[in-house]
Amino acid sequence: MNGPKGGEVLMENLDTTAQRDGMYRRGSIPAEQVYDPLTGLPGRKAAFAMLARAISLARSCGRGVLAALVDMDRFYVINETKGTAFGDEALRQMAGRLCELSHWSASAYRLSGNTFLLFRIYKLEAASEEAEMLIKELQHSVADLLPVRGQLLFPYCSIGVSSYPADGDTAERIMRHADTALQQAKAAGGNQVAIYTEEDAAQLHRTEELRTLLRSAPADNELMLYYQPVYEAEGRLRGFEALLRWQHPQLGLILPAEFIPLAEQGGQIVEIGEWVIREVCGMWGRVRDKGHMDLIVSVNLSPLQLAANDFVEALQRILIETSMPAECLEIEITESILIDSGKRIYNVLEQLREMGIRIALDDFGVGYASLTYLRRLPLHTLKIDRSFVQHIGEQHAETAIVRSMIALVHELGFQVVAEGVESAEQLALLKQWGCDCYQGYLLGKPMKEEAIGALPVTLESV
Repeated sequence: MNGPKGGEVLMENLDTTAQRDGMYRRGSIPAEQVYDPLTGLPGRKAAFAMLARAISLARSCGRGVLAALVDMDRFYVINETKGTAFGDEALRQMAGRLCELSHWSASAYRLSGNTFLLFRIYKLEAASEEAEMLIKELQHSVADLLPVRGQLLFPYCSIGVSSYPADGDTAERIMRHADTALQQAKAAGGNQVAIYTEEDAAQLHRTEELRTLLRSAPADNELMLYYQPVYEAEGRLRGFEALLRWQHPQLGLILPAEFIPLAEQGGQIVEIGEWVIREVCGMWGRVRDKGHMDLIVSVNLSPLQLAANDFVEALQRILIETSMPAECLEIEITESILIDSGKRIYNVLEQLREMGIRIALDDFGVGYASLTYLRRLPLHTLKIDRSFVQHIGEQHAETAIVRSMIALVHELGFQVVAEGVESAEQLALLKQWGCDCYQGYLLGKPMKEEAIGALPVTLESV
């Protein structure tokens, strides 16, 4: 769509009509009810009014309206780790970027917090093609690096899309359905687009149900830990990765990808994370008493847990109370922490290293970590993501990437753990390339603590 066409002419008419009717006149409606003081964008009331007007105009001339909610994922982490002033500037930068989109509404709207609305009148006879083009333009725009206070921020964004007349005939219904799609995008891991369907509404109902039930899960003893063994190249048991699971009496087994984001949003993640560390340290002592000596146990931490004011002190207290040596505990962090976190997280990681605790970078290769970030972090171990490991020996690209990753990580002075090892061929290639440790179903599935006693300290076949 180069140059003004039907939808653009209608959007121009929409803006002119709104101005003629005084919708944005600061004298007719208090300014704080129309314009967002932080970004200068029209706010929630203006968004609903203009969307309703767009639907009315589209109805009168046989057109449709595409609406998109854009939400900056895990924005609370940015505020927690970099400060609210940094977060405010990130919102201003995102607002400016959304207003520059050529094929959407003349203005973006800030609904609340880190959520924005855009909409567009479009031709129903070319609805599929036009919607695809609009969504791609929006997706590409929000994916680009944001310059914020001399730094470059990766703006992970979820986008929820709904349309008139397919998903409703009022602004309220279109907005509600776009929000349902947005929540679906977030529940699927975030940083992606979801288009509203009836199935989305059912999934959102489950999400809200889980959010409520999670509040009582720790007290009801529904959380549990499984332990997946990690072996060294020579076949000796290095230790375990602790994997959190939620076993609900009616809903069954619920995996972390579904409930950890809810725990972060609801403020429960620090409590749950401390419970995990205490359980892991207690397990270490119990299996040591059964003959498994000096094993390293890995625990995945949320950036919000690392950013908690008393995290280091609480961790020190748990280690003393359980008599677990610090060097036997390994903290796993993800690449997103490298990009989104401020100096506080780096300082915390330095403190942990000084205590003797090991630091591992999980899922290496799937994020945006650069060598600069890797050199700055006090790391001991990098874990190559299973998505790379599963195709080595089958696809030339993955084979070359993993081999190069191992060499690079060793050059940086870190240990390498390969995740998702499921075949003897994969294991043989990894050993040939000098990989230090291995984790996957070939070597052992996640197990409850009571099964660890029967686990061999050395695998003869490795």
